[in-house]
Amino acid sequence: MIKTLLIAAKGVVMGAADVVPGVSGGTIALLTGIYPRLIDAISSINLNSIKLLLSGQFKVFWKAIDGQFILPLLLGIASAFALLAHSIKHAIVYYPIATWSFFFGLIIASAILIIQHIPNKKTIHYFWLVPGVILGLWISSLTSIPFPNNQLAIFIAGMIAVCAMILPGISGSFILLLLGMYQQLITAVAERQWLTLLLFVTGAVIGLLLFSRVIKWVLDKYYRVTLFFLSGLMLGSLLKVWPWKIATQEITQNILPVNYPNAQMPLAINMMVTAMVIVFMVDYLGQRLNTSK
Repeated sequence: MIKTLLIAAKGVVMGAADVVPGVSGGTIALLTGIYPRLIDAISSINLNSIKLLLSGQFKVFWKAIDGQFILPLLLGIASAFALLAHSIKHAIVYYPIATWSFFFGLIIASAILIIQHIPNKKTIHYFWLVPGVILGLWISSLTSIPFPNNQLAIFIAGMIAVCAMILPGISGSFILLLLGMYQQLITAVAERQWLTLLLFVTGAVIGLLLFSRVIKWVLDKYYRVTLFFLSGLMLGSLLKVWPWKIATQEITQNILPVNYPNAQMPLAINMMVTAMVIVFMVDYLGQRLNTSK
């Protein structure tokens, strides 16, 4: 029972990470020591396991997909989405500098920890930060990725975002932000827009089934390179979550705090530091839990 509650608690932290455009749930899974089991559980959902389910072999199916792990984890993630979506929507609207500063700190700390946790690093691996940063800066400089606003787009966004959500280093919510669908999905969760949520979740499930094996293969073959690249992508994405922005009729432009009316610098710095402390504390607690097993 305690193990189940602990898995659910990790799911809550993963969900909290996924609902903000800063940290990936995959990053939290990596820091808390459940990432390999998560990827194995996702990869086990295939035609063979589905045949077991359809043939009524429920116990065999449950064991095959590691149900005692995946169910409490998913419940924890869903709980975090339900509890936090409304608060985050409110915070972005009414406290934009504090909120985006918090996201800014989350990204910096997560990138540092991802690199710190990469095993057997060599100097040459650090060069993979550069293309990641460049790509992140380029993507972040876009006002948004051209993307339609219809039901099919919500479905496709679910497929794309879920892959980012399970990768260490890149936030699914950040992808939604780039697609111009973050506010729409946060509103859907906060206001219980069930059709929108069903389309998104269906796309996410299909995306997992289609791409989980690809993700597993890439991480198995190019683990260090991939994580350095994704860490660079996170650092490049800081441009997108810069707290001080001025919106015009056409674009939203980043400006320096000194040029921003009521920049709230002490508050912004405190929120960045608080976010970084939270990420480092999650990492510390995760390591303590892993060593105490």
